[in-house]
Amino acid sequence: ADNGENMGCMPNDSEDGTSSWYQMANCRRAQVAYGMYASSGSTNCKNGDFKESFVTKNGIAEFGYMLGNYGYNSPITYDDTGSFPVCEGDGNGYYLSVGCSSSGGFTIDRFSDQYCLEYYDTYDTLSNFNSAMKNLKCYNCYSSSTDSDVSYSLASYLVADSGSCSESESSLCTTSSFVANSGSGAYQHAHFGSSGTLTFSNKLKYGLGSLMMAGSIIMFIGILFTNRRKRHAMMHRKFRQSSEKKKKKKKKDKKKEREEEEEEEMKML
Repeated sequence: ADNGENMGCMPNDSEDGTSSWYQMANCRRAQVAYGMYASSGSTNCKNGDFKESFVTKNGIAEFGYMLGNYGYNSPITYDDTGSFPVCEGDGNGYYLSVGCSSSGGFTIDRFSDQYCLEYYDTYDTLSNFNSAMKNLKCYNCYSSSTDSDVSYSLASYLVADSGSCSESESSLCTTSSFVANSGSGAYQHAHFGSSGTLTFSNKLKYGLGSLMMAGSIIMFIGILFTNRRKRHAMMHRKFRQSSEKKKKKKKKDKKKEREEEEEEEMKML
């Protein structure tokens, strides 16, 4: 989720309690995965017209708001999604939030912690809402014949509020190259789906974090051994200098003694 505060996530760090950026797990909440289809003529939502898979960033409530405000006769509006709990206490020691079922639909689940990380059970299957979502199949997001400007179309607002997704992130997404000019006289389509467990980005973060930590340890050990060698060399040099000074002092003392002896002998003579 992009807006962690409104999503009931841990403030100033990640869900697993880490505060280092390279160890952070993203704030995960139930999202909507959908596909965009476009063509220069009529669009039939088949593989030939497929452009890209997307997943929302700000939850189902925002998805319903955009459909109700920018779509045409949408079966889903903010009236359907605005009352969904987002990690809110139920008054009985549990917390309610929208979740995802194994079939790809949405549920309201109960959690035992305030950040909705510890799943307890399913509170509501949202059967009516899931049925309405299925009616979004091949839903018109933009048409050059009815929309004057693609910038103010449902397609534009949806894509701006979403991120691209691939099969490596969720089975509900399809890997494809992104086509930027999606509004040139084209019909477009968003079809129903929920975001799966997006683990690839977290694995990448933890992998990079582990590599950086390993590199730091190796660097620290290298610096430690280098400093030890330097200290040893300095001590050895200091010892040698001290020994040489002692030898020079002994030579001076012997020379002085000989001179004194010679002076005494001269006096005696």
